[in-house]
Amino acid sequence: MKKQVFLSGPIRGITREESLNWRKKATEYLSGKFEVIHALRGREEKETFTDYRAAVIRDLNDIKNSDILLVNDTLLDCSMIGTSMEVFYAFQQNMPVIIFGNAHNKDYFLNYHTHLRVDTLKEACDILVKMFS
Repeated sequence: MKKQVFLSGPIRGITREESLNWRKKATEYLSGKFEVIHALRGREEKETFTDYRAAVIRDLNDIKNSDILLVNDTLLDCSMIGTSMEVFYAFQQNMPVIIFGNAHNKDYFLNYHTHLRVDTLKEACDILVKMFS
């Protein structure tokens, strides 16, 4: 059975297209080796949850059922509140947390709860393949 990777990163404060672009690229890089899921699946075009709590419940359940958390930290001017929550939750589940990017590389909270930080999405995906597939 393939390991499942949950893609975590900013949604609020950036365009839906920007939020989806890196997720699509990660899915391409990891295709065939991992099952990849993310918070915007089924909501690519527009919001479909009538209550924001449904999104949080689904995300937490998805993370709980995943094997690895891959986190985008390349954007400065956006909200990282949900992303930080996902990092913390994954860390509590003893799940590997891999971050790419350095936008918040001085953030004590993110650094403490991260197992590995690399510069680029491609580098992160290559490492996931080497370590877990």
